[in-house]
Amino acid sequence: MTHTVLSPAKVNLFLKVVSKRPDGYHNIVSIVDIISVFDVIHIEEIPDDVIIIEDDKDILPKDAANTMYRAAVALKERFKINRGVRVFVEKNIPIGSGLGGPSSNAATVLKELARIWKIKINEAELNDIGKGIGADVPLFLYGNACIMRGIGNKISPVELPSLWYLIIYPNISISTRRVYEGLKIVLTKKQNDIKLVAKFSGTREVSAILENDLERIGILLCPIIKTIKDRLIESGASGTLMSGSGSSVFGIFENEEGAKQASASLTNMGKIFIARSVKSGGSHGGYGC
Repeated sequence: MTHTVLSPAKVNLFLKVVSKRPDGYHNIVSIVDIISVFDVIHIEEIPDDVIIIEDDKDILPKDAANTMYRAAVALKERFKINRGVRVFVEKNIPIGSGLGGPSSNAATVLKELARIWKIKINEAELNDIGKGIGADVPLFLYGNACIMRGIGNKISPVELPSLWYLIIYPNISISTRRVYEGLKIVLTKKQNDIKLVAKFSGTREVSAILENDLERIGILLCPIIKTIKDRLIESGASGTLMSGSGSSVFGIFENEEGAKQASASLTNMGKIFIARSVKSGGSHGGYGC
C-alpha cells in the first residue's frame, strides 16, 4: 500500500540573525508562514530492510545526504524498527530556493512513518529527532505559521491573516552556507530583546514588518533578486522580500486575482508560484492528499 502526503513550503516574513553560536549555527528570530506550494511524497513499505529514496527529477541524493533518508534512519534506530521503506517524491519546491523543501520533506516523512509504523511518540520526541536532522524541521513538524527562535528549534504561535503570495524562483540556487558566511553580525542582541507582535489582522500590517537580514547578501550573490523585488512592487505587491537564504522572492497581494494579474508580466523572471497561507490538518501537522 502506498501512502501519499503533501510536503509544504514556507516563506520567512521576518528574519533577524542575532548571534553566531560556537557550533557554527546562528541564532535567529523569524516569523514564518506555511504556504500552498507542495512536494508530493509517496511512501510504501517494502520487504527488505532498506531505505530507498527516489524522485521524479532525479536530483535528490539517495543516501545520508538526503534529509528524508536521515529521518527514516533516525526513527528506525530509536524505535528498533526492522522494516524497509521506499520514498518517492514529486519535487515541486526548488532546491536552494529558501522555501524549506528539504526540511519539510524530512518532517513529512517523520510524521508519516511514525503513523505507518504505529510508533507511540509525543511531540517533544518528534521535535528532538527533527532538530537533529535540520534546523527548520521543527517548524514543519509544527505545521502552522509561527515565530522561530534559537536555531529554529524554539517555536511559538503567531496569528496571520490568510495571505496570497506571488513567489518567483529565478532558477538560480543559492548556498545557505555562502549566504551566512557573507553575513557580518555587527550588533548581537539577545533574542528576547526582539519584540514581535503575535497577531496580525491584515495584509498591509504584515507587509509593514517584512525584513530579512540575509537579503543583502542574497542580492550580492544573485543580483536578479533586487530586480524581481522591484518588478513585484511595480506589479502591485504590497510588500516583497527574499525568503530565507534565497533565492526565491515573494510579493504579498490582497487577493488571488491580484497575484494572477501580476504574474502575467513576470514570466521572464523565473519559475512562478501563486500560493496562499495553509494550516495543518493533522495532530502533528499532516497534509493529506
